[in-house]
Amino acid sequence: MPPAQPTPSPGLNVIALISGGKDSLYSILHCTRNGHKVVALANLHPEQKTKISDDQSGVENGQIDTGDTEEDIDSFMYQTIGHAVIPLYETALGIPLYRAPITGAAVDTARIYRHDAVDQAAEHVSQPEAGSGSADEDETESLVPLLRRIMQAHPEANAVSAGAILSTYQRTRIENVAGRLGLVPLAWLWMYPSLPAPVQRDADPAAIAQAGLLEDMASCGCDARIIKVASGGLDEGFLWENVSGSGSGQALRRRLVKGMSRFAGGEDVRGAVLGEGGEYESLAIDGPGFLWKMRIEVEDQGREVVVGEGGVAYLKLKGARCVEKVDGREFTPEDVRRPALLDGSFATGLDGVSSLSLNGTVVRVSGEGVPSPAWSVGEPNHCLSSSTWTISNLVAPEAGPGADEQMDAIVDKVQRALSSPPESISIPRSTDDIVFATVLLRSMSDFALMNKVYVSLFKKPNPPARVTVACGDTLPSSVKVMVSFVVDRGARDQRQGLHVQSRSYWAPANIGPYSQAMSIPLQGGARIVYIAGQIPLEPASMEVAAQDKPWFEGYSLRAVLALQHLWRIGEAMEVDWWLGAVAFMTSSERVEAQAGIAWELWKKMHSRPEDDEDEDEGPQLDAWDIKYGRRTEELMPQAAGSSLPRFSVLDEESESSIPPFLAVEVDELPRGSDIEWQGLGSRCQQATVCSLEDGSSTVADGRYVYRCVEVDTGNSEASLEERLRPLVTSRSQTLSTSQAILYTTLSVPEGLWPGQIVPCRSVWGRKGRRLAAAVVLQEERGLDV
Repeated sequence: MPPAQPTPSPGLNVIALISGGKDSLYSILHCTRNGHKVVALANLHPEQKTKISDDQSGVENGQIDTGDTEEDIDSFMYQTIGHAVIPLYETALGIPLYRAPITGAAVDTARIYRHDAVDQAAEHVSQPEAGSGSADEDETESLVPLLRRIMQAHPEANAVSAGAILSTYQRTRIENVAGRLGLVPLAWLWMYPSLPAPVQRDADPAAIAQAGLLEDMASCGCDARIIKVASGGLDEGFLWENVSGSGSGQALRRRLVKGMSRFAGGEDVRGAVLGEGGEYESLAIDGPGFLWKMRIEVEDQGREVVVGEGGVAYLKLKGARCVEKVDGREFTPEDVRRPALLDGSFATGLDGVSSLSLNGTVVRVSGEGVPSPAWSVGEPNHCLSSSTWTISNLVAPEAGPGADEQMDAIVDKVQRALSSPPESISIPRSTDDIVFATVLLRSMSDFALMNKVYVSLFKKPNPPARVTVACGDTLPSSVKVMVSFVVDRGARDQRQGLHVQSRSYWAPANIGPYSQAMSIPLQGGARIVYIAGQIPLEPASMEVAAQDKPWFEGYSLRAVLALQHLWRIGEAMEVDWWLGAVAFMTSSERVEAQAGIAWELWKKMHSRPEDDEDEDEGPQLDAWDIKYGRRTEELMPQAAGSSLPRFSVLDEESESSIPPFLAVEVDELPRGSDIEWQGLGSRCQQATVCSLEDGSSTVADGRYVYRCVEVDTGNSEASLEERLRPLVTSRSQTLSTSQAILYTTLSVPEGLWPGQIVPCRSVWGRKGRRLAAAVVLQEERGLDV
């Protein structure tokens, strides 16, 4: 089967943030490659000692007048070295350029911007004081008036692009500003070093793996020169070398890898080779003709080497000018390489599922799902453990027939519950402490009404992860919305979140009131990672994948892609082992086949590899890490993809390597998708997987238990109650339940189940076996509530 390729999306009109560096200019090429139009360039520069108006370009007689300016300033948000050359990009690219001075300083130094603000989206927030004692506005805010000015001049602009690769510090600041201005953030290079190689590079035996992004830049004619070095692995001999060039550029990249390998002490050097830790800065001077109309030239006598302290050296440039391009190879947007859609292991998984169609193993048509009789929810249920408090089954049919009316009343109910908690919770909580939400709708047509109210709950960065499905008439009568919340009882500064809102090739952007993942610590050292439901969107286009393919081929690809999103987020959150997962599927005459495919994928991804060696190469550091030291309260996704699941943590006593699995049939999923994966991960030292008589379980570090109990279809409704009663009454004093979720095709007597209820059309367990219901229990051992 040929490798899956991304599809173009409807075009956006983009404002491109440029620093002159290779990454911001290369990101413009990816805007074009993905069908978007760059309507303006935006640049922030150091304040000039001699005032020059924003309308003055600084270009005279085709050359740059550097004026009385600082060559470089200490900013971890913006590249400023070589800033005097920036005005030439308007001529070189033929795109209007807008500039403004950088004001303020790095006042808000948290990795996640406005992390401590009461409302991250407010126009103005009180800033923490900088280390110098000043209370000036943060330098990030310099972007706001500049972008507003551009949006006035270009009212069609609806997106902003940046060259962030690994820096959470930079990405979250741009995303915050973009969200406040109503712009779609684009970060095409986000996590690029860990993405699968484009098919062209993968087929090139001369390509240097550690310099993959630079190789891809070279393949479409990019020319970016090193203008500053600040690493023990590099010296002034690297200055003005073409880091993204073809031919001799490959030799330079080998030198970079060699120098960075010594400097990094044997760790993964991919981020360092790209200059992500500030090892070097670059200046783009040429590129493919479909973007670059002219090239920038700086003659030898215009390049002055300045050597500073601590191994720092840079070029002071004079007399830079635009000149006609030298004839060469003609490039097209198709020459801009995009990472392959699927990682190698998931491409293999797709091939394995595809082979099932040859023998008919899972392609069987089932009957219709079992509708649930009318039932009522009753009062919200509460599950309490030492780490979490779960408030389940919040409904408000009494508020009115509209989903917005009911959601508004649910918001009021959860806020009152949090401010007046049960007696066993001594400290009132707020919506800032919610880490996961399950939203059940009667119809996906109610999503916008629900979401408009739901968003009012969360004002800070990293809102809770979330799964949203529509259950149709299996919900109780008159209920349009039912919501369950998991509340973290721990210290907020120990919580970690991942909320990537920029469109990229990595995983779907979350532009809205939910994060990709939230992680909380447990007593004993382990962490639990709640991951949002993942549907099969192509990250670059944000469109559901493979909609034009035949059912089996398209569904298989979508199931694999959505699971890969779960995996990538798990890797970014340093998950060692999956405790369990649920695959939500939409109603279909092929639901049995859908469940079988999901099971086969889950099983395949947990098959022990022949080489069981742990290859963790450690996370990369960004500018925030370098200045402030690595901290545990905020997580940065790893540059190097780690092995997940990490078989080195699997206990030898484990009876299986496959964690608990369920496939659940509901009426609708977001965006018309037919599959959505939701998983719970663990960062742990040891995991044990057990096959039980009635299901399976995973135990993390001997303390946290994720147990899945299967209820056979042969049981009557009465026997469902008989089966559930022991589960309700058998919770011993050594177990505290953090979540208790019942997925059921049968009605539930009021007061029977002390936890969350998800009504379903059908439920499927391990090996694709049809069930009447299933229970997921998440419990903590030997800890006091």
